[in-house]
Amino acid sequence: MADWDTFSEEYDRIFLENPQYMETLRRMVAFAPMTGKLKVLDLGCGTGNVTAFLLERLEGDVNVVAVDPSPGMRDKCSARFDEVGAVDVRDGNALDIPGAGEDYDCIFSNLALHHVRPEQRPDCASELFRVLRPGGRLVYADMFCDVDSDPEDPVRVKDIVDKHIGVALYCLDHGAFDMMQVILSTLPADISADGEYLTTGEVWKGLLEDAGFVELELHGVPPEEFGVKIITGRKAAD
Repeated sequence: MADWDTFSEEYDRIFLENPQYMETLRRMVAFAPMTGKLKVLDLGCGTGNVTAFLLERLEGDVNVVAVDPSPGMRDKCSARFDEVGAVDVRDGNALDIPGAGEDYDCIFSNLALHHVRPEQRPDCASELFRVLRPGGRLVYADMFCDVDSDPEDPVRVKDIVDKHIGVALYCLDHGAFDMMQVILSTLPADISADGEYLTTGEVWKGLLEDAGFVELELHGVPPEEFGVKIITGRKAAD
């Protein structure tokens, strides 16, 4: 598993080189309401890239609660928005989100929930539902695989290897050399489910539906063969 506190020093330099990562951020924030008084959760905020895109796009009275379990990531995010009163950086994770309940109008999460262990996913989905206000929106982006089975299933392994090699070569072709290396370095953990628990988008859709979310949809992010998708859904209004 990555040392996120240490990696926080290099995260932006590496990830912002990847065109697909940037396209994912653009597509995520396009699902946000454009105006109004909003309290938004950025779950697994890292250095604050989703938050930055949201503040650039949204108009009106917007407050973002940026949550991450890594002190290093939180320090980077706090320094980035030090003079922005609309951003509150807090300690937390996908199983323990700050808030008494129904606190947020929107939840955004990018490249975070694949770290949730399979047996904890139902609790994570319930926690997301708990903190979202009725009528609120969930926007969750991640890398997904096409096969959910035992880690040693050859079909699953081949799918994950193909996706990692594909996106690594894509990054190399687009000048994102360090991003290519990061992707290849995570391949053993993704295969063996060691802190990286890839599954299908349909699995997460089912978990979110069981938790109470409605209007769930999967949206591919090009190049779609690499498995990056955005799941959107809502908590039904009272």
